[in-house]
Amino acid sequence: MSELVKRILTGSIFALFTLWLIFQSPTGFAIAVAVVAIIIGIEFAKLSKMPALLSWFVMAFALIPPIFESFLPVLTLESYFIALGFISIAFWLKNLYLVINYPHKKPSNNTLNQAISLFLLIAPLVFLLILQALNKDIVLLLLFIVWGADSFAYFSGKTFGKHKLAPKLSGGKTVEGVIGGLLGVLIITGVWMLITDNLDWKFLILGLITGIFSVVGDLYESIYKREAGVKDSGNILPGHGGMFDRLDGVLAATPIFTTVLIFLQYSQ
Repeated sequence: MSELVKRILTGSIFALFTLWLIFQSPTGFAIAVAVVAIIIGIEFAKLSKMPALLSWFVMAFALIPPIFESFLPVLTLESYFIALGFISIAFWLKNLYLVINYPHKKPSNNTLNQAISLFLLIAPLVFLLILQALNKDIVLLLLFIVWGADSFAYFSGKTFGKHKLAPKLSGGKTVEGVIGGLLGVLIITGVWMLITDNLDWKFLILGLITGIFSVVGDLYESIYKREAGVKDSGNILPGHGGMFDRLDGVLAATPIFTTVLIFLQYSQ
């Protein structure tokens, strides 16, 4: 079986199972998000050579609010989520700077930065649960944007790719591929708008920004793989590598999507 077939088969099963959880099992979806966060945490700790005990402490701390939300005051939770959203935006803007300037700029490898980075990678996944509880159509849009950006970029790059996007980070990514991915995002968002009758052009802006940062998430993970000298973060998903490899775009896109969505709604 070729790597492309493995990639398509694994991605399809993963996507269908995710969609089933979103619509049929909110509890199952929450458990799946927690399990995914832990797997990504383990893979990140291995890539960054983060002390195992520290990584488990950070993962536990990141998962406390969604697990015990029913015991926490509403105002405390809202304040936490708002702060998490804005801090996550700052985190990913910093990561964009690192991606653009690599290898001259790299993530600091001290334990404090490792802890902060791990927390801000996995803690915002709680926004998936919030979006799923509020509006399933919205969480579908987020996932379709990320999956669409990746798929359209892959096939556009294979067909038209000539100019390397970030050769020091990812030899396979091309400028043409990213452009194709973002055009795909606009098409997917437009179709979603028609199907769900959300005919507000601001969703196109939301889709474009989210698509861009999904690429940043992919390249940010590539920094750690380059520094560790490995091709994949793990081997749990045939054709994709590790969970970090599969969901690097989602990690960046989720807090950006959620925070920009709130901003656009309040700006109306």
